[in-house]
Amino acid sequence: MNITKANTLFEEGTFTQMYKAGFITYKVFLYREIYLWVQAQIKTRHITKSQAVIQAQGKFNKDERTIWRALNSFNESL
Repeated sequence: MNITKANTLFEEGTFTQMYKAGFITYKVFLYREIYLWVQAQIKTRHITKSQAVIQAQGKFNKDERTIWRALNSFNESL
């Protein structure tokens, strides 16, 4: 999914409505948050994606594979 579309759906409240209706799980929110956090770390701290993934493991208390899954769930291009 495109991260821009996901952010739009989140801001409009569409994701929240879908979650409340049972169409999507909490994982969508978690993966989006992980993706945005890792991208922010790369941009602001100028670290590699691998370093950001290692730090995300501690922050989100998830294993490395879950962090990579979250990153691979979204893309930048349309």
